[in-house]
Amino acid sequence: MTSSGELYLFKALAPTVMDRKTTLVAAVVAFGLSAFVSQVVFRGQPTPPPVVAAKPVAPAAAGADYASLLAELDQTIQGLRARADKRPGDWLTRMHLGSALLERAGLTNQLDDFARVQAVLDEAFAIAPPGSGPVLVAARFNFAIHRLGEAEKYLDIVDRRAVPRRDDQTLARVLRAEIAAQRGQYETAMAELTAIAAAEPMVATAELALLHAKTGKPGEAEILLEQALQATGPKDARRRAWIELQHGIVAMERGELQSALKHLHAADAELAGWWLVREHIAEIHHRRDQHAEAIAIFEDLVRTADLPQHMDALAGLYRHTGAAERADEWIARSAARWEQQLARFPEAAMGHALQHYQQFGPQERALELAIANHAVRPGGDAKVALAQAYLGAGQAAEALALVEQALGSPYRTARLHDVAAKAHTALGQAAAAEQQTELMLAINPRYSSTDHAH
Repeated sequence: MTSSGELYLFKALAPTVMDRKTTLVAAVVAFGLSAFVSQVVFRGQPTPPPVVAAKPVAPAAAGADYASLLAELDQTIQGLRARADKRPGDWLTRMHLGSALLERAGLTNQLDDFARVQAVLDEAFAIAPPGSGPVLVAARFNFAIHRLGEAEKYLDIVDRRAVPRRDDQTLARVLRAEIAAQRGQYETAMAELTAIAAAEPMVATAELALLHAKTGKPGEAEILLEQALQATGPKDARRRAWIELQHGIVAMERGELQSALKHLHAADAELAGWWLVREHIAEIHHRRDQHAEAIAIFEDLVRTADLPQHMDALAGLYRHTGAAERADEWIARSAARWEQQLARFPEAAMGHALQHYQQFGPQERALELAIANHAVRPGGDAKVALAQAYLGAGQAAEALALVEQALGSPYRTARLHDVAAKAHTALGQAAAAEQQTELMLAINPRYSSTDHAH
């Protein structure tokens, strides 16, 4: 039986959840679907013999830390790589290696890790018989980097199998639901995730919760996240940390900063030192005007996690505190890194890189990326980002058209109403702008556009 962890890694790879600019990829997206990829066992398929060089990574024990988890995972990857090198015709070992590498990519969000996944998948498919190979790993990987059409091609292979395994079908259904959500097909995604969660709560309850949060039902999201946490064993620290993180993000988007901080500290207690948790703690400090504390965290993160979104956050904080020269240094460094990512994994990077250019310019580049991002996955987040880019380019009518499309769907966030209010204001529609501002504050009474500036 596929583990529940198998069904949630891509969450941290994908942008993430609730408009957070936390990862190279979005959505919402790789740690959430399969944080235990190293333990993936597809029922009915043989598993590789034990790795001599390293033991397979077990689920992290409660109180684990990020550095140790990564070190253990690296040992497993090293052992699987050595075995694969000795077996040039063994695609199954390469499937497990690709899964472990995908888990690493979900933890680090480093371009080189994503490239290693792609290379191993290419190896495996080159030697696998037609119609076989690491099809689901490839589907998860392509979803994680927002190649939604490519992900669907691999899911189609699963559907065409004469006797598909039940677990494969379940994973494929979750992925298809997530793809639907990325494309703004919220009713389809909601119906499918609701059905899956009803049949197998451990598989899709947390994913369903996050969809509720995106569609204006944060209270239901919190209830489901709590259920998912209670159903997760105390030794499953990675899953528990991820659920606590999502709970914290939902609270942040409601303006409940104290509750959010409580959940984030709980996540850090489960998996200490995970940069994805620490950056959200830093954002809470920022929202509370505790800029020195936020700067200290991001200064550490740019040294350790080495991600451009942290450089952007640090630059924004330096600007806010009057350190313009230091801000300019980080802006230049992050711009170079975003362009590198856009060159290598454009679909994955464009949704986050455009936020850099919206904040620091040029606005023309932000609009270019926002249009491309919306073409790839035209869901609510992408529509709001494109509307913001149109506003930055002085095209308020185009911005309003985008937010009205989003308002015509179940998608609801404070950021959507904020951008709608700005578009109405720019067009001189004061009453409509006031109405949208009221809707924004009803979702998050503490909302500020500057909260989303990094």
